[in-house]
Amino acid sequence: MEIWIILVMVLAVVLGAGGWASVAALQRHQLHGRQDRWRALEGRFNQVTLDADRYERSPGDALAAPGWLDRSSPVVRGFSGTLKRAQRDRAELERSVAPAPGRAGREITSGSRDPASGLNPTEADLQEFELLVERLEDAYRDADRAVRSTGWSNPGALRVPHPQFLLDPRWGQAAVLPRLGSLDKDPKAAERSVKEFLDAAYPLRRETALKALRERSGGASNAYRAQKALDRVIQTRRYTVDRHGFLWPSATVVEYWGVYRTFGRGADLQAQDIPPVEVANALWFLLPEDRGMPDEELLRLAQEHLALTPGFASGLTQTLNEGIARGLKSLPENVRRTLGEVAPNGVQLPAAKPRIHQLLAEGLHEGLITGRLQRQPDGLVRRLRVQWPSTYRR
Repeated sequence: MEIWIILVMVLAVVLGAGGWASVAALQRHQLHGRQDRWRALEGRFNQVTLDADRYERSPGDALAAPGWLDRSSPVVRGFSGTLKRAQRDRAELERSVAPAPGRAGREITSGSRDPASGLNPTEADLQEFELLVERLEDAYRDADRAVRSTGWSNPGALRVPHPQFLLDPRWGQAAVLPRLGSLDKDPKAAERSVKEFLDAAYPLRRETALKALRERSGGASNAYRAQKALDRVIQTRRYTVDRHGFLWPSATVVEYWGVYRTFGRGADLQAQDIPPVEVANALWFLLPEDRGMPDEELLRLAQEHLALTPGFASGLTQTLNEGIARGLKSLPENVRRTLGEVAPNGVQLPAAKPRIHQLLAEGLHEGLITGRLQRQPDGLVRRLRVQWPSTYRR
C-alpha cells in the first residue's frame, strides 16, 4: 500500500476523533449550561419556600409580619395551597426530565444533593420550570403584601367584602398604568420589564397594552424591543388572551378574580378598556346581600360607581338635536306645519344606543353566566356567589 494512502487514512482517523471529541465537548458545555439554569430556578423556588417558613422560625420576622402566623387567615391558607400545588408540579416536572448521560445520570439515584447534575433538561423543560417559578413568586408577593396590610386585624376593617381582594391592591382604585422599566438590549431583561408592567395593569387589551408600551418605551428601537418582549411573554404562556381579547396572567383563575377598578378622573384607561368580568365584579359588589335590584337601577349605579361617562359621539348627537329643535322653533308656523306633516315623529338625528350601556349590559351577562349573579323569577338580579375562594391563583 502506498505510504500516502496510509497517511491519508491516519489523518482521517485523527480528524474524525478530534471532531467527535469537539462535538462531545460542545454537548457537555451545553448540558452544563442548561443544568446551571435549572439550578438557578431551583434556588428561586427554594427561596420562596424559605421566605414563607421563616416567620415561624424567626421571632424577629414574625413580629414584622405576624399575619403569616394566623393559619385561619384565608390569605395564608390560600398561599399554602398554592405552594403545595407548585411543589407537586415541580416533582412531576423533574420526573419527566430525561436523565443526564454518563456519570451525571447515575448520580441522581445515589441521593445526590444536586438534583440538577442528574438531569438533562431541554429548553422546553427550562421554560416550563421558569413559568412555574414565576407563578409561585407572584403568588407569594401578593400574599405577603396582603398579610402585611392586615397584620392581626380583621380584613373587614379595610372595607373589602372578602380577604381575597386584599391580594390585588387595585381593588376599587382608579385604572392607572404604571411606568415601564428599562428595556435593556438583553431580551430577558426586556421581558421582565414588560411582565412587571402587565402585572400592574391587567386585564388589558393586547392593542391597548402595545400602545401603552410604545408610548412609554422612549424611542423606536425600544418600542420594537417592547413589542417583541410582549410577544415573547404571550408565547411563553406567562400571559394568555381571553375570548374578549384581554390579557391575563396565566396563573389567574378569572372565575375567582373579584377585583374591579374605576375609570373616571385619574384613570389612564377609558370605558372601552373595561372587560365584562370587571363590570360583573362591580355589579356583585353593588348588590345588597339580602335583596335584588332591577337591571336599570343596578346598571345606573354601576355607571356612577365605575365613573363611566358617555362618549363624545353621544354628546355630539344630543347637542345637534338640541340645535335642530331651536332652529325649528324659529321657522314660520306654516313651514313647521308642513314639516310636521312630512315627519310626524319630529326632525331629529337618530341617537345610537350609548356604548356605555352596551358595556354594562355585557358585564351583567358575564356575571350571570359566570355564577357571580343570578336572575330571580321576579326579574330582579341578585348575588349568586356568597363567598369567594381564598385566592385566584392556580
